[in-house]
Amino acid sequence: MTFLKVLLVILVVLWLISLIRIGGRVKYGAEGLFVFLLLGPVKLCLFPAKEEPEGDWRPKKKKPKKQKPALAEKHKKEPKEGQPGTLSRLMKLLPVVGQACGALRRKIRIDDLDLDLIWGGSNPAAIAIGYGQANAAMGMIWPILDHNFKVKRRNLRISMDYSRTQPGVEAAAALTMTVGQIVTLGVHYGVKTLVTWIKSGKPARKKQEAMSHE
Repeated sequence: MTFLKVLLVILVVLWLISLIRIGGRVKYGAEGLFVFLLLGPVKLCLFPAKEEPEGDWRPKKKKPKKQKPALAEKHKKEPKEGQPGTLSRLMKLLPVVGQACGALRRKIRIDDLDLDLIWGGSNPAAIAIGYGQANAAMGMIWPILDHNFKVKRRNLRISMDYSRTQPGVEAAAALTMTVGQIVTLGVHYGVKTLVTWIKSGKPARKKQEAMSHE
């Protein structure tokens, strides 16, 4: 019974961990661009980076020794006859990459999407034209986002300000996925990529012989 209880606790803990959302948040405005890493309730600033203290306190990195040409040529592996090249093997991975991107697009969730666009300028007529163009562009872009991503919360505002000499924008977006989704997609498409890569490296002669024996 003790073993079952411990196993049950471990499964519950793993399930709770799989529900944690990981992602990023981007914010742009008058203060500049900020990029954050989201780890559940924790938010870490990635950009702009914190300024390091002055002074060369870091240990100097040793420069790698240059390999002699003779030794470098020995380490080069010559491709076997009939073996596919690296480029052709990479091309065969493109369908798997496309499937992974499609699955990733369906799993990503936009938790927050904020846009505050204030259109201004020196010419009142130009301001009105720009305001109309911004609304038309938003009308075309929003259905694409809504169709391809899950949007939890959105707040989009476009307005005019004749006292401004130029347009102003404040934007922020947060995209996340759960740990369980990341692990599932990573294992599924990682195995698929590995299998495709191994199969693509088989020499053409072996494939032809295998087909002739069938």
